[in-house]
Amino acid sequence: MKRSSGLIVTLILLTFSCTINSQENYEAKLLDQFHKITSEEMMSWLEKLCAPEYKGRFTGTPEYIAAAEWVAGKFGEWGVNPAGENGSYFQWFDHPYTVVNDIGSLSMKIFLPDGSAITKNYAYPDDYYPGMNSGNGEITAEVVFAGFGVTAPELNYDDFKGIDVKGKIVLVNRDVPHTNPRDPEYQKWVGYCYHQYKLENAVKHGASGFLYIDGASANPNISYDPSIIVAGIGPEPLKDIFAGLKKTNEDLVLQMRKTFKPASFNTKKVMTIKANTTRFPDGKSCNVVGMIEGTDPVLKNESIIIGAHLDAVGQAGKIVSGALDNASGVVDIMGAAKAMALSGIELNRSVVFVFFGGEENGLIGSKLHALNPVFPKEKAVTFINLDMVGNGTGLAVNASSPYK
Repeated sequence: MKRSSGLIVTLILLTFSCTINSQENYEAKLLDQFHKITSEEMMSWLEKLCAPEYKGRFTGTPEYIAAAEWVAGKFGEWGVNPAGENGSYFQWFDHPYTVVNDIGSLSMKIFLPDGSAITKNYAYPDDYYPGMNSGNGEITAEVVFAGFGVTAPELNYDDFKGIDVKGKIVLVNRDVPHTNPRDPEYQKWVGYCYHQYKLENAVKHGASGFLYIDGASANPNISYDPSIIVAGIGPEPLKDIFAGLKKTNEDLVLQMRKTFKPASFNTKKVMTIKANTTRFPDGKSCNVVGMIEGTDPVLKNESIIIGAHLDAVGQAGKIVSGALDNASGVVDIMGAAKAMALSGIELNRSVVFVFFGGEENGLIGSKLHALNPVFPKEKAVTFINLDMVGNGTGLAVNASSPYK
C-alpha cells in the first residue's frame, strides 16, 4: 500500500504540479515525509475502516457516514482543506437504501416417487446470498428459467416470450447472448447487461421471485422493488434445479450464444426464498472531498483529482468489510494526502482528493461529483482512480482518452 501512495505523489509532483526551482529539495522533502508514514500506520487505517463498528461501510447507513466523518477528520488533522458543501468535507446526495438484517434462507421442495416431499435447505454463503436490495418477505413458487432476462424487440430477442412468470420465481443469468465487446453489434446489447435492468424486466413481467446466477456474490447494485424477493445462487442449487431435465444451465447458455434464440422454460421445480430486509427510502449519503490548493496564480485554478470509493457492500447477512474493495484504495490516497499536506512542498496546481459513496450501488457518488466538481471539468488536468489495489505487490493500470 505504501508503494502505491508513493507512486501517486511522485506522479503528481514530478509530472504535473510542483515547481521546478529545486527538484532535489522537493525529492528530499518527499522522501522525508514518506519515511514518516509507515506501512503499519497505513494498515491501522485499513483495519479501522474494516472494523465491525462500520458494518461494511454500506452507502447511506449511519455506519458509512461515521466512516466518512473519520476520514474527513484525518484530512483536518493533516491540513487538507475541506472542498465539499458549505465549507465542509462532504458532498451530500439522496440515497434510498436497503439493509439486509440476516441471511434469510433458500430451499427446494423435492418430490419423491411415492408422492411425498422433502425440503432441501441450502447453505449460506456457499450456495446463496440474500439479495442486497431484495423486498422483505417469502416466496414459494415454481422456478422458471428465463435465460438472460432480456426483452429486446429491436434485436428480435425476448427471454420472456412464451413463458408465464406471473407469481413465479425467475432464474436469470448474467450478461447477454453477445460476447464480443469489440464487435460494433455488441453495443446494442450493453444496456441489457445491467443487473438493474434484469430485475426491473422480471418485475414488469409479473415475477415474484428472482434467482440470479451470480456466483452467490453480494450485489447491491440491483434495483429495488418491494414486490419481489431476490437471492443470488451458486452451483449447488443450480445443479438441483436442472436435475433430471437432461440439460444444464451451461448447455443452454452456449446454445443461446450460438443461436441468439431464447431457451426459456418452466423447470417445475419449487423453491422458497426468504428475505429479511428493511428499506430506508429517505436515506442520504455523501462523498468526502478535500483539497491542497496550488500556489501558482494561474495554474492553481486547474486540478488534479485523485479518487477512490469509500463504500463497500455492507451486510449480506454477515458483514462484508471491503478490505480489498476498496479500503485499500482509500488508505493509499490517505497516505498520499498526508505526505503532500505535511511535506511543505508548494504545488502549482490544486490537488483534489475525493472518496466516493455509492460506487457499489451504481457509481452514484462519482456521477454526482462529475456533475458538481470542485473545479470546472475543463480545468481538470487528470483524474487518478484507485480501486482494489490490495497490498501493493502488483500494479494494473488502465487509461482512457480525454473526457469532454
